[in-house]
Amino acid sequence: MTTPPVNDTNMANCICHMCPSYPGNNDPKEYCGRGKSDKTITQEGCLCPSGCPVYSEYKLKDMYFCVYGKAK
Repeated sequence: MTTPPVNDTNMANCICHMCPSYPGNNDPKEYCGRGKSDKTITQEGCLCPSGCPVYSEYKLKDMYFCVYGKAK
């Protein structure tokens, strides 16, 4: 597992904006590479393990990067 770089490809493949926990308000996505959100996150489900191309490409293991910070 490695921290995904924040780049145009990963940003385009990121599905954070479709997640039920996404806080909206134009919050930047790709939390697995960028780090946790500065917005309040209500944990209502995490789509990362079930369909995010970035998650699978970098073989990530955790969930809720928006809350707990970037992948390590």
